[in-house]
This record gives sequence, C-alpha cells and structure tokens, in this order.
Amino acid sequence: MPLTSLQGQMGMLTTEDQYVEAIERITSEIKEKPDNPELFLLRSQNLLKLEKFKEASSDASRAVDLGAGAEGHLVQGKALFNLGRFVEALEAFTKGKAKGGANLGKLDQFGQWISWCEDRIKKLGLSEASNPANKTSMEEKKEEAAGDAAATAPNEMPVPKIKHDWYQTEAFVIVTVLVKNLKQEDVKVDFTEKTVSVSAPLPSGSEYSLELDLCHPINPAQSSFRVVPSKIEIKMKKVDGIRWGALEGDGEPPSVKASIPGTSEATKVPSYPTSASKKHDWDKLEAEVKKEEEEEKLEGDAALNKLFQKIYGQGSEETRRAMNKSFMESGGTVLSTNWKEVEGQKVEVKPPDGMEYKKWNQ
Repeated sequence: MPLTSLQGQMGMLTTEDQYVEAIERITSEIKEKPDNPELFLLRSQNLLKLEKFKEASSDASRAVDLGAGAEGHLVQGKALFNLGRFVEALEAFTKGKAKGGANLGKLDQFGQWISWCEDRIKKLGLSEASNPANKTSMEEKKEEAAGDAAATAPNEMPVPKIKHDWYQTEAFVIVTVLVKNLKQEDVKVDFTEKTVSVSAPLPSGSEYSLELDLCHPINPAQSSFRVVPSKIEIKMKKVDGIRWGALEGDGEPPSVKASIPGTSEATKVPSYPTSASKKHDWDKLEAEVKKEEEEEKLEGDAALNKLFQKIYGQGSEETRRAMNKSFMESGGTVLSTNWKEVEGQKVEVKPPDGMEYKKWNQ
C-alpha cells in the first residue's frame, strides 16, 4: 500500500481495536521497507495512543535515527515523558525544536513540553546532564517502588486504566476524563488551536497525562475545564460550526447540510460521534450529571447560597421580586419569598440575635 494512503487512513482511527489493527498493518509494511523512517514514526504514534510508551519510544528513536524530522522527536519526547524519563524527554524536545518544530503549525508544542520537563526536573531534583549511567530518571525510581510494592503486597491489583470519552454540541466539543477525587487547583489543562494537554497528580501518587491532537481547530480563549468529584470535564469552543467526525486526526471538514424548519430532518435528534466502542445515551448521561451535581454535598455558605439560587431560579416572578425587595431594603438581613407580605411596606432591618445594626457613617 502506498505510504500516503496509509498515512491518510491512520488519521481516521478512533478506537483501541483500530489502533491495534493499524500497528499490525504497519509492521507488515516495515518488513518490506525496514529503512523507512515514516513507517516507524506512524507505528510509534499508534503505540502512543495505546499508552505503550516503551515501544513508542523505541520506534520513535528508530525513526529519528533513520532521518525523521521534528515530529519524530516530538513523539519520542512524549513517550519518554510518560515513562518518567524527564531528562531524556527534555533532550528530545530540545532537538525537535532546533529542527524547526516551533514553526510547523500543529507541531508548535515544543516550548510547552520543554517547560513541563524543566518543571518536573526541578521538582524532583534530577540532574539535567543526560548521562545514561546516572540513575536519576523517574522511571528507575518507579521500578524500585514497584519492586518494593511487589514484595510487600504481591496480591495487590494493578491501577486501572483511566478512560476518557467525548461528545459535541453545535458550538462545543466536550471531553470527559473519568478520574475521581481530584481538586481543581491540582489539574492543569493547556489549550492550543489544535491540541489539548491534561496533567494531574493521581491519588496513587503517579502522574496522569493526556495529549490530544484535535481533528479541527478550537478557540483556546473560549475553552475551559472543571473538576467534579467523579471526573474532569473539558469544554472546547469550536472555531467552525461543523460536526466533527472524530476527536483526533487530520479530518477534512464534513459537508454541512442545511435543515429546513418543520421537516423531519430538522427535528431529528443528532447522533454524536464517539471514540467509545459502544454507543451512549447522551440525554441520560446529561441527566445523571445534573443529578450528581444536585446531590453534591456542600457545607456552610456554599450550601446556603446554592439553596437560595435554587429557590430564585425555580420561583415565580413574584417570588423573585419579593426576594430582591426584602434583601435590598433590609440590608441583607431579611430574605422573603412572599410578595404580598412585602409589597406595600418597607422591609425593616432585622440583625441576628445579639447584634446591633448601625449605618456606615455612625
């Protein structure tokens, strides 16, 4: 199969089974063309998607040795970073940037990756001298820790793989990462026009990292994320109002069919594409998320404010008028929902027991 055709098909893959099948096909091509750097690069990219970081690093290194450009260093650096080999990853990203990676459109990621590597190296107190004999890499520390854990807890189950999924609306693409019990301030999400990078420390002590090369451009300034007890939700603003056929890859914009109001085509509920192997009922998922948010236990002022917001949001026009009038006239000491009670009179200030109300200039 011609290489250009193979590369085009690789950009349309979305599921784990497809990545495995692609790797098998590329391996067959490599047997016939063992000195082709593009084939090793393609295989390393698919191995990276499957989180087989050691194999991806090996293939990317081979691609670089055979003459691959900046993208070979990018894949190599990502694989090494996920292995915890931050010093070697820094070296790979630096070489890639020197080869012009910062000026290759979607490859304009080297500066951010270099910054992340330097940050990890500084926090872990690693040596920036890339000496293979110097046992300072995080990978070796992880292996030592794994050996100790195996000796003390031989029956302990491995940490499950963290899954992510996505869906879309007319204006946004939403990615959900199913990881629990994280804090908003501990999660870092970086947006560029064609990439999203997520990193967060897991309760187990390891580091979670997700890198997405998006199928279509987004608006970073209007994109955001939030952390709830059960997941990370990443909301990306579309630049063009088109329906994405895949989350990642080099997809061509699909033709947008105009719908005529009143026709069955216009009223049909859209079926959103997904990278999951099974279909999801997104209406049901949205209802579950809303229920989860409603059942989220808050304390103190946060719980009280949520209650007031619920009353105000679900109340009638008279209820809202009563709440506004009573709150303003009483200096925030009274909150009434009965409009007939407050309509014809001024609401007096009622400070809490044991406290005295005074005007600002008294």
